Amino acid sequence: MFEKIKTILSILIILVILPYIITYALQGNVLFETGQDEPQETAQQEEETETLVGILAGQIAMDAPTEAVRAQAVLVRTEYMRRLEAGEEQEKSLSMEEMSSLWGSPNLQTNYEIAKAAVTDTAGEVLTYEGTPIFTAFHKVSAGSTRASDHLNGQETPYLASVSCGMDITSPDYLTVRFFSKKEFSQALGLPEDAEFTDLTINADQADYVKTVQIENKSFTGDEIRTLLELPSPCFHIKEVEGNMRVVVKGKGHGIGMSQYAAGKQAEEGAKYEDILNYFFPGTILEKI
Repeated sequence: MFEKIKTILSILIILVILPYIITYALQGNVLFETGQDEPQETAQQEEETETLVGILAGQIAMDAPTEAVRAQAVLVRTEYMRRLEAGEEQEKSLSMEEMSSLWGSPNLQTNYEIAKAAVTDTAGEVLTYEGTPIFTAFHKVSAGSTRASDHLNGQETPYLASVSCGMDITSPDYLTVRFFSKKEFSQALGLPEDAEFTDLTINADQADYVKTVQIENKSFTGDEIRTLLELPSPCFHIKEVEGNMRVVVKGKGHGIGMSQYAAGKQAEEGAKYEDILNYFFPGTILEKI
C-alpha cells in the first residue's frame, strides 16, 4: 500500500513539473539571454541619456521656459539619431566638469536636473521628414522672421521654411550696431586699403537676410561677411557714416530653423513643445522611436 502511494505521488509530481521541463528545454537559453541583456540595455540607454543631456546643456539656457527646453531636447535627439544613421561624428557633449564651469557649481545640480528632465520627458521622440530624421537647425534670435533654406548639406530641406517671429524684436540681442574704420573694414574683407564703398550693393531675401554683397569687383555671401566681420547675424545693413562703416545687424545666429527666443515666448503663452516644433519645422512628424 505504501509503495502504491509513493508511485502515485511520483506520477503527480512528474505531471506538475513536466511543462516546466519542456519550456526550459525549448526556451531556456532565450530566457537566460534576455535576463543577461536587460542590464546591458539599461546601461546603454543611461549612457545615451547622459550624452544627450551633455549636448543639450551646451545649446540652450536652463532658465528658458520648460517647453522650449523640451523642444530643444527633441532637436538634440533628432540630430543625434541623424548623425548615428549617417555615421557622422556626434555633437560635443559637455562633461560634468564642463557643465559646472558653464553654469557655476551652485547651479550645477538644479540645471542638470532640468536638462535631464527635458531629455527623459521627451524620451525617444525625434522629428522626421519622409521617415528620416531631419537636419535640425536653431539660433538664439531671428531677425523678425526665420530664414528659409531649401537645401542643406546637399539634401532637400523644405521643412526649413521662413516663419514669422515678431516677438523676437523684444530680445536684448535683437539689434546690434558695429562701427569699423575704412581700413579695418577693408582689411577684414581682403580689399585694398584705399577701396571706396560708394558702389556697394546688398541683395537680401524676403526675410531680410543678406544673400550677396557686391563691393567694387568683389562679391561675398551674407554668411561670408558675417564671418569676416564677426557679426552676430547675416541680416545686416552697411552704410558709410562720417568716414566710418556702420553695420546695423538684426538677430543673433544664422537665422535658420527654430528661434530659441521665439520658442521661449511661445512657451510662455502656453504652447507645448510639440506645437513649437510643428511651427518652426512645418511638414515634419514627431515620432517616437
